[in-house]
Amino acid sequence: MIPHVNASPTDGQTGGESIRGVYRSMQDIVFKTLRDEILSGRLQPGNALNTLALSTRLGVSRTPIREALNRLISIGLVENAPHRGCFVRKLSVDEVVEVYYIRAALAGVCARLATKRITEAEKKKLVMLCEKMERDRPGKDLKAKLRQNFEFHNIIFKAAHSPNIEALAIQYYHQTEQFRAFSLELPGRFEEMCREHRLILQAILDGKAELAEQSSREHQLNTARRIAQSLGYEGEI
Repeated sequence: MIPHVNASPTDGQTGGESIRGVYRSMQDIVFKTLRDEILSGRLQPGNALNTLALSTRLGVSRTPIREALNRLISIGLVENAPHRGCFVRKLSVDEVVEVYYIRAALAGVCARLATKRITEAEKKKLVMLCEKMERDRPGKDLKAKLRQNFEFHNIIFKAAHSPNIEALAIQYYHQTEQFRAFSLELPGRFEEMCREHRLILQAILDGKAELAEQSSREHQLNTARRIAQSLGYEGEI
């Protein structure tokens, strides 16, 4: 059962603002409840996620249930099968690790090459993106954070001035879309990501190609580690 959220206006809020705030809070609570049940194994891969059954069990209307399921679909924990409904998706740890090993190698090479070839304008864009993400609040506007994250890495891909490597880096970047969205929902991962971006940026600004490559590789592998750990994987990455 989801805990009750007080919907009365407070602190000078209008009734409409308060109700919208409560609605968003309820969406967040339902989303986090279902996410945690999936990650803990209470909801197993293949389990059906019926909105009516979940509404009854959690004691909320079906609307926040639908919104929560859409968010879970967007981060890859739930799949929507046509004419069948929503189900808990099976995530392959081996698939996560394999793709991130490839991403780590490609991103590392791009960072190494970019250190020597990046323009001043590109450096300024990277600095602004780092500062913007560091000011943002964790857990808010996931789509915006994903866009900013792509822009950060894409600047480095392009600054490498190696079209073939850039194409491969972007290809594998997009293959991890669902995993990246999922990783940003993990507690503390957004703050870690910002610190890792800052390390990559500083190495590039300092002209330290080897450190830029190492930091970029470690950034990708840290994401893989956090995702794998949340899925119960105990092996070394």
